[in-house]
Amino acid sequence: MAIVAASALIAQQINLAGQGTFTGSTVLPRIASAVGSSIPAWIPIITNVTVQGATVGVAGAGAVNGKLFFVGQGAALMIAGLASAGLTGSNGTRLGAAVGNGVWAALNQVTQYVGTSVGVGVGTDVSFISNANEGTLIPILQGNLAARSVTGFNAAKLAQGLARGIADIVKTGVGVGGVTGSPSPVAAVSTSVSLVF
Repeated sequence: MAIVAASALIAQQINLAGQGTFTGSTVLPRIASAVGSSIPAWIPIITNVTVQGATVGVAGAGAVNGKLFFVGQGAALMIAGLASAGLTGSNGTRLGAAVGNGVWAALNQVTQYVGTSVGVGVGTDVSFISNANEGTLIPILQGNLAARSVTGFNAAKLAQGLARGIADIVKTGVGVGGVTGSPSPVAAVSTSVSLVF
């Protein structure tokens, strides 16, 4: 499974992370569902999230495939994201911990990347997330939150805070993969550009 097909997994991981602090909540499952629908719509567009890497192997042109891992503290980044939008206090902290830990867990389970290497035809790739545009995630979150009846005065702040936290978690991504394509007998080092899937 790739992250673009993981809406249910993301929501499930958020709900699991919130079981201890949001027991019986009717709002957390709706927020989890909105986030679960938003990330797969946002993350595979290369202008939203860009993966850049270094490739080593033999000269040529090749396709890059790899697995991404996220090394940050999901809860801390999400709590900070919500706080940056003015959502603080115990509810902000509890929500940030649930969403941050859930998103982090889901991303680590299934996120992959695919792209091209123009100078290496066969070899290895080491990549990192060089761009995660939170601005393009905000309207996606707003629409998905509204579709799940998460509206009201703080809904715009919630979308902004969630977008900041998700983007900051995504920016911690690093990946390892391989390059396959046209081989040659000449050793080469090059770069790669990929998108998340």
